[in-house]
Amino acid sequence: MNAKHKNILKTFLNGSMRLAEFAITNVCIAKCSFCDIWKQRPRQFVDKEKGLLAIDKLADFGVAHITLTGGEPLIHPNIIDFAKKCTSRSIHNVVLDSAPELITEAVLDGLDEARSDMISISFDSDDPKVFEESRRIPNILRDIEDAVKRMKRTKIKSMASILIWNNNHDRMEKLFIKAKDMGFDLISVNYPTFSKSVLYPLGGEGISLSRASVIKSLQSIIELKKQQKYTIINSIASMQNIIQYLTDPATVRYACLGGNRVMFVDWFCDVRPCMQLPNVLGNILTMTKDDFATEPCNRCNMSWYRDFSTFFHGVKSLPVYLESVTSSKGLY
Repeated sequence: MNAKHKNILKTFLNGSMRLAEFAITNVCIAKCSFCDIWKQRPRQFVDKEKGLLAIDKLADFGVAHITLTGGEPLIHPNIIDFAKKCTSRSIHNVVLDSAPELITEAVLDGLDEARSDMISISFDSDDPKVFEESRRIPNILRDIEDAVKRMKRTKIKSMASILIWNNNHDRMEKLFIKAKDMGFDLISVNYPTFSKSVLYPLGGEGISLSRASVIKSLQSIIELKKQQKYTIINSIASMQNIIQYLTDPATVRYACLGGNRVMFVDWFCDVRPCMQLPNVLGNILTMTKDDFATEPCNRCNMSWYRDFSTFFHGVKSLPVYLESVTSSKGLY
């Protein structure tokens, strides 16, 4: 067990564990049909020194996992420094990526030296034409295959981040097979969500699925996870919880703990419960523990926040945590 895993276990057992998404820029190369962040102006990059200090502050508050996101985090000139800072504080860290052409040899060498744990790559379709039209990036499937192959020479894990949308909701296993054949170590599933957030507007025709279609897709993924043919990180309990939310929100077993145990930190270092909600809890550089939200939320089905929140519901959540650790080779 390395220092990061020890830190995850320690903070979980002593009740101080938190997890954060840190959006270090709003700039994005992809022009996704279901996300409008790439349209934002002015373009923003978190200041290097403030970003490093923010990671220190998050660590002080018990954050044991950070997802470095954006926009496109690999565009940030200090992405390696941020990953290195996370490692120095024993924080498990993942870098999201939607433009695989940015996963250059220099970037891989830098992240490997920084002991970054994973690169999570958006992977929406096994059809090159459909994929290119969805993300508006030429040759994106070819570039992903190349990037995943080159990652094998490093200690960085690769994860296929798959959004349930119109093109794949009824053929998830075909996509999982493709991801496995390409060499991805892990698979995560993102649930389609609409949001009018000023920071992260989500929606569009591509994810205009009926609730029944999303539920059916999630049920198929649960069955595939039970077969243990694919390393899917979403816990069965969390996916069942989302199905219950889509069926009857009032009866969910696990509410979202956004702003308390899970949080979104933007490029200004402002902390929000998640990327959707407008309320700012404070600036991570100056806030105290008393500033974190205390009321559970049940207003959306945002995957990252809902999935991780299932870890923090007392004794009933312990099996969920153990399932994630044993079936997904550790927290992300």
